[in-house]
Amino acid sequence: MDNLHVPTPSEENCEENHDSGLPAAPEETSPDSGLGYCQKSILLLSALAVACIILVLSPAAMPDALPFIMAFPFAQIGRGLRALSLPGGVGNIIAIVLYVVFCLVPMIPLPLIRNKKAEDVLLPVISIVLFVVMYFMINPGITRVAAIAGPMEQVLYSSIVYSLLIAYGVIRVLRLFDSATPHRLGRYMGVMLHLLNIIFIFAAFGLTFAQMLAAFEALRAGNTIPGQQLSATYVFLALQHIVRALPYVLNVWVVLAVQRLLAALTADPYSKETLLAAKLVSRVCVVVLTVSVLAAAGFNLSQLIFVDLLHVVNSNLNFPVTSVLFVLGALLLTRYIAENKQIKDENDMFV
Repeated sequence: MDNLHVPTPSEENCEENHDSGLPAAPEETSPDSGLGYCQKSILLLSALAVACIILVLSPAAMPDALPFIMAFPFAQIGRGLRALSLPGGVGNIIAIVLYVVFCLVPMIPLPLIRNKKAEDVLLPVISIVLFVVMYFMINPGITRVAAIAGPMEQVLYSSIVYSLLIAYGVIRVLRLFDSATPHRLGRYMGVMLHLLNIIFIFAAFGLTFAQMLAAFEALRAGNTIPGQQLSATYVFLALQHIVRALPYVLNVWVVLAVQRLLAALTADPYSKETLLAAKLVSRVCVVVLTVSVLAAAGFNLSQLIFVDLLHVVNSNLNFPVTSVLFVLGALLLTRYIAENKQIKDENDMFV
């Protein structure tokens, strides 16, 4: 316990490695050559967090925005093609051509795939489904699903296309992982870690922040009697959502440490750098787990203490199960890597 220092993401644990899917920093001198790859990642993730907050605070963040996003881009393209075809004549012909071309887009990769697999059958299926979906998007009055409203009907059609695209993408990714060389596997894992960080940022500064604003609005709308003291309730609602967002933010730290471990593993699975990177991930995971569970417990306790001042009390057990499972998985992986390194060193002593 003589070394409890856990480096922050901006310290040397942010070293980059091209084999892990993290691009190497340019050797030439440039204005940003002093920034490490991890520092650039933090800047990009910070920009994404700000963008999420601005989007949530913008006037466009209304109930109608959700169907707009979920039906994108199919509903928007359908409206554009409809507007183009309504005057008739040349505009109608152009709209038909664009309609056919757009619906055939999923078929474009098919001739380029040398070794076709079973999942490639989904490409023409997606194209056929897209013809039907886009026809309904262009002509929204033809069909109506009685159980749902008009905008959500477009969401339903779009979700069918997205489900097929996701199914194809997941199967292709699994096949790539199964047949990938260690070098390519490291690159694929690097990309997945980047996507994971984006999801964490979106969950913390997009979904959770939007839930906090909705809770504020519900409190304001439900307590309109003059003279009511709502300040303490507002504070605890903010604390509640901060506690919910905290594990996602801390998971970004874990991912940055795992990226360094991935770089070391790709270079040499049994090197000293790999062992140090594994130990670093272990320390980060311990800190993240400790902070996450203590924050949740502390909020629940403080809510009990000040319950007489609150107009809204969170009766659910606020425990970051998903984040804890993610961090525990990273912790077990790093401990396994460290044990393998120790066993190899012991075996080498007897050779």
